[in-house]
Amino acid sequence: MTETEGKQSLGETRFQQQWQIYRILVDHNSLFHREAYACLHQVLIEEAPRPFRFLDLACGDASSTAQALQGTDIAHYSGIDLSAPALALAAENIASLDCPVTLERRGYAEAVRDWPQHEDVVWIGLSLHYLRTPEKLEAMRSVRRIVGERGLFLIYEDAGPDGDTREAWLRRWDAQRPAWSAYDDAGWYAVTDHVHADDYPETDAGWRALGHEAGFGRVELLFTGPPDLLRMYCFWA
Repeated sequence: MTETEGKQSLGETRFQQQWQIYRILVDHNSLFHREAYACLHQVLIEEAPRPFRFLDLACGDASSTAQALQGTDIAHYSGIDLSAPALALAAENIASLDCPVTLERRGYAEAVRDWPQHEDVVWIGLSLHYLRTPEKLEAMRSVRRIVGERGLFLIYEDAGPDGDTREAWLRRWDAQRPAWSAYDDAGWYAVTDHVHADDYPETDAGWRALGHEAGFGRVELLFTGPPDLLRMYCFWA
C-alpha cells in the first residue's frame, strides 16, 4: 500500500466511525431531526416559490433533506459539503428527486461568499453554530444576497432563551446523558467532546438580531427542540 492509499484508507475508516455515531443520533431522533425536517417540508409546501431552487449547506448525506423535499415543487438541488464520502452518499439519496442536482465539495462559509446562482430556498441544519457571531453574520449576509427578494433562509441550530450563556447551554447539553440510552459512554463522549469544543449557540434574540442585521425583513421561530437546546427559524427576504 502506498502512502497516499494509506491516508485514504485511514480517512475512510475515520469517516465510517464518525458516521456510525452520527447515524445513531439521527435514527434515534436524539436531536429531533424528524420534527425539524417535517417543519422544513411544511414550509416548502406552503411558503416556497413555485418551482424553487434549493441550496443545502453542509448537506452531509442529504438523507433527511431528500425526504423533506419529496412531494415539493423543487426545480434544482445544490448540495455543499467538505466530506467526499458524505457527498457520495448524498448523490444516492438525492437521486430520488425529479430535478437536476449539483454537488460541490467545499466549505459552506466560503461557498456562499461567491455563490453565483440565485436560490429560492437556502437551508442549513446543525452547522452554522460552528461559526462565531461575526462569522455567522457574514455568512447570513451572503445568503441574503443569494435568495434575492422572494427567497427563504431556514436554519436548525444551537439556540437558547434570552439571557442564556454558552456555559448554561452546555450544562443543559450534558444533562441529556440519561436520555441518550442508544449510546455507550464512548459514543456519548465522542459527541459531547465535539460539542464542547466547537458549538457556539445564540440566544433567541441573538438569532433574530442576526437575521435583521443581515437584511432579512421577517424572522419566525418554527420549532424548539427540548430541552431548549435547538431552534428552527425561517428568515424571509
